Amino acid sequence: MLTVSKKNWLWFGLLFSLVISSNILIYRIEWEVPLPTGVVLGSLFDFLITIPLIVYFFIIRKRFSLKYLLPVMIAGYAAAVLIIPQGYLSGYSFVKYILFAGEGAFFLMELYVVYKLLVKIPAIIKSFRANVSEASTFQNRMEQAWGQHMESSRMRDIFFSEMTMYYYGLFSWRKKPLSKENDERNYTYHKKMGAIALYVMMIHALVLESIGFHFLLHSWNATVAIIALVINVYTLLFFLAEIQAIRLCPFMITDRHLHLQVGVMKQLTVPLEEIKSFYYYQGPEKLAKDEARNVFDATLPDFMKEKPTFELEFYHPIEAKFMYGFKKKVIKAHLRLDEPQQFYNTLTSKINEQCK
Repeated sequence: MLTVSKKNWLWFGLLFSLVISSNILIYRIEWEVPLPTGVVLGSLFDFLITIPLIVYFFIIRKRFSLKYLLPVMIAGYAAAVLIIPQGYLSGYSFVKYILFAGEGAFFLMELYVVYKLLVKIPAIIKSFRANVSEASTFQNRMEQAWGQHMESSRMRDIFFSEMTMYYYGLFSWRKKPLSKENDERNYTYHKKMGAIALYVMMIHALVLESIGFHFLLHSWNATVAIIALVINVYTLLFFLAEIQAIRLCPFMITDRHLHLQVGVMKQLTVPLEEIKSFYYYQGPEKLAKDEARNVFDATLPDFMKEKPTFELEFYHPIEAKFMYGFKKKVIKAHLRLDEPQQFYNTLTSKINEQCK
């Protein structure tokens, strides 16, 4: 996945905070003379042009489509409404209509794409039920079904990620985990770790924070309170989906592939013939930044912060998939499992079979 370097984040934070803080100070300091109208134009320029350009050059460029610039401009206008006193903005109400007209056109285009997706949903569901995948998880089977009816696009990937999250978060609670007792190919990676307990603690804290913080924000600004509540509910759903995906989707070794799905956030499918070496990990607990870019981390967050158990190295870079269509090439993978020795024996045997 493409990331922003630490140096660029520092510059982004410095420029962003400078623009925001300077505009806040202008309208919070008591001046002896009224502020000229040009100050409001300058502030609108900062929120509608300067900030979106900063976001574009430091985050959007080379990572996302240019279409994401319009929502940033709308967010900038929302910040302007909160910071600039209403009396100063009364003469520039036409700006919001221009922005929302552009967003409306953008929304209609996206709605058309969603319509095309929904029209093909029955065919996708039919293919999903008919498909027999060697990795029999919901995500793999559904991805295979989608590939038969939809061309690859960022909108499709976003829609697919959202659907996967809603499935695991809301509709998978009656499903039984794929355990080793059901199939010797399956190996769990969460039972001896504290990841699920960590997510449960975060859900608990999120619920308590949402209740108290919502009433606090509501007393200040009802709109901001509703936005914060929606974000918290979405985060809660994500944590639930992550817990369920971890429980229901173990690592799988088939005759041809090693399937690594880590929650709903990332997955990697490795052809067995591409595995160059497989050994117990002896490296440092924390990798250097340059090395970490080329490693698929298939371990879960844990209270003890233990090192990975195994390291896989590949002959050629393999594409790892992340939420919302993000991808990156990796040449290694780090794993930590509940039954490491059995996993080691099985995978070693399968690799040796491929070499014959």
